Amino acid sequence: MRNFIKYSKLKLRDSPESCSPVGPDFTSASNHTVTLAGTQLGFKAPRHDPPPYGKIRQRRISNSYSLSDARVHGYNFQPSQSWKTTEVFFRDWSFCGPWFTGFMGDTSCCLQVIQLSEPDAEINFLHPQALEIASLAYITANYGYRVYDEDNGDMHYIAPVNWSTVSQLEVPSVQFDSERLMRGAAPERHVFIPISRSHIAYFSLRTLQSASGTRDEVDRQVDPTPFKELVDNIVGSIRVTLSPEAQADWDEIRKSNPDAKVSETCAPLKWPADVDKDGLTILEYDPKRYA
Repeated sequence: MRNFIKYSKLKLRDSPESCSPVGPDFTSASNHTVTLAGTQLGFKAPRHDPPPYGKIRQRRISNSYSLSDARVHGYNFQPSQSWKTTEVFFRDWSFCGPWFTGFMGDTSCCLQVIQLSEPDAEINFLHPQALEIASLAYITANYGYRVYDEDNGDMHYIAPVNWSTVSQLEVPSVQFDSERLMRGAAPERHVFIPISRSHIAYFSLRTLQSASGTRDEVDRQVDPTPFKELVDNIVGSIRVTLSPEAQADWDEIRKSNPDAKVSETCAPLKWPADVDKDGLTILEYDPKRYA
């Protein structure tokens, strides 16, 4: 448990020039388990502890989910509207400075199930290459069109950064970060794990530090290490037990193509870019395509 006296949300003093804030104690995090498309997914997360402003409510895991009722992404978030989502879990955690210097930032965790708006029977997300294509296309559909300066092609975001797999999982997986290039830092971890031929469990873990400036300037004011440790701990706690059908699919993929695996590295994508209505094909950017 955080020392609520030394590290309080109550702000009575000016923020220090630099600070290493304290957030939730992960050693007391509880286990969360959910069955999605027959696959069991488990992870650990601390108790909800939102920022002192607004009314950010947590989303608790339900007993069951009908993935057939997934919702199409809104046009303002994803112009192609090529992916559907099912919301599963959301929590937010505050990080505070010492001795009443108050709130210093927060990290949130959102778990969704994503699937193509138009299903494609030829696509099997359990195949590592298909998962890789899907993860890059999905992040492009959501962020690749967000141009800061049309004349220069300056982007709001860059991704993927720090590309890797989730090392403790035996099933294919992809994780990487996105970085905000304009208006301060907002690192976000994206984790993609297939749970069936047509469904992917998607974790989004976003951090906001209470400081302004470039990424380096923000990090000098508010140490990013405690936030990163929480993100790494949550991702490191993820466990997956595939459904019998998904396990059979994965076994067949390994049998017929034993060398199939997610790429070890991946350079940042060339944005701006759009995604086709199929959800998987990355296209040259056209601001009028989905206008």
